[in-house]
Amino acid sequence: MENQGLYVKFNILIVGTIFFCGMIIGGMLLKTTSDSMVDSLISSGQEVASALAVTVGNDILLDDRFSMQERLARTKETNDQVRYIIVSYPNGAVLTSTFVQDLPEGLPAVRLPSSEHGIDSQLFASSEGRIREVMVPIEDGVIGYVRVGMGEKQMMAQLQDKCLQAILAVFFICVIASVLATRYAQSFLRPIRKLGFAVKQIDKGKYGIQVPVNSSDEIGQLASTFNNMSKGLRETVDENDRLVKALQQKEKDRAWLINQLFSAREDERRRISRELHDESSQSMASILTYLRVLHDKLYTDEQREMLFEIRELTASTLGSIRQIAVDLHPPLLEDLGLAVAIEKYLDPIKKSNPEIEFKLEILGNLSQLAKPVALMCYRTLQECIGNILKHARAKKVDIKLVMDDKNVHLTVRDDGVGFTEQDAKQARLNRHLGLVSMQERTELLKGRFSLDTTRGHGTEIAISLPIAVEEEGVEIDHEEKS
Repeated sequence: MENQGLYVKFNILIVGTIFFCGMIIGGMLLKTTSDSMVDSLISSGQEVASALAVTVGNDILLDDRFSMQERLARTKETNDQVRYIIVSYPNGAVLTSTFVQDLPEGLPAVRLPSSEHGIDSQLFASSEGRIREVMVPIEDGVIGYVRVGMGEKQMMAQLQDKCLQAILAVFFICVIASVLATRYAQSFLRPIRKLGFAVKQIDKGKYGIQVPVNSSDEIGQLASTFNNMSKGLRETVDENDRLVKALQQKEKDRAWLINQLFSAREDERRRISRELHDESSQSMASILTYLRVLHDKLYTDEQREMLFEIRELTASTLGSIRQIAVDLHPPLLEDLGLAVAIEKYLDPIKKSNPEIEFKLEILGNLSQLAKPVALMCYRTLQECIGNILKHARAKKVDIKLVMDDKNVHLTVRDDGVGFTEQDAKQARLNRHLGLVSMQERTELLKGRFSLDTTRGHGTEIAISLPIAVEEEGVEIDHEEKS
């Protein structure tokens, strides 16, 4: 029942109610008709028995059985409902009857009235069917009794006809009710179906749909409420779309600005690196040359020793300048690739920090990396190593660089002191934005950034970047720009 449509439910409700009520009313009418027909049958039997009781009394007194027999037969022939007539002695034994042979089974051969006064009527189920027998005394039972058996077959046939008529009447009423219920259900459900269709359209994203309001009843009020809701939903969706577009534009502008910031920083590093390499380094190299020439013109060992120390200091400074230039913009990254640049970057760090065990693992062909991706991996490693040397107090550093079909993954893990979220917040307040810079640059390149650290259990920083960069606004080739 719960899974049936409203048409079926309407029909079941209305037709079922009419059928149930019709059967109850029909049963009551049939019961009333049956009782009335039984009373009529008993009344007819009383009339026949009373008339015979008057006429056969003389025949009994005269012992004229022939006349009595003819009178009984004639009375039975003139009344279709009379099945038999029996005249009995005062003791209830049969004196004469309309039966040629013995009494049918189920009829008592000896019968006395069940009450001393009035007419007695009993129902017997005999071999000839149901018999309603009426017993009337002759001269108050002094002479005997007249028993008239009234057959119920004709009455039952009439009852069957009445029952069939009642069933047909209920059936036709149910058919008419079903047709009317279907038409009413269609009229009632039409606006509901329109509401259901409108709800499905809203579920598909077609907001603002309206349904016609054709009445002021509850269905009409529901339709009006739905229209107001749909209108408000349309306005809300439009406003949300406008806000989302504005937010997307702001995010796009923010990404562009961040990219420009990183690009400008890389360009500035490249420029400073070139100036250090091309100008400062050349100037320092020239100074070394002049010092070598000057060394040959000195006369005392003390002067030569002092000049030698100046040359050593100048050479050391030149090496530092060249290392700074390499750190600012490593030429090996563009010339020989990311793997070689990382190895060359770690070599001096390993020598200057022998107490730290560095482990480097590189898997995959890194030659397919886009330049911004390779540069991001290199800068991330630089930032991680710088933080480890300054703050971590680590004894072991594991670096893993892996490239698969679509992404490159860089993981830097140390066993240092680690830090808490509060430490990271304080670092941001103090304008130490290394981690923030790494995360933003990673997201700008459509990558993923993760940080796992706790106080006393080391730190792990991992980034995953796509091999190819397709994001609008990301500088693919800084050399072309410069």
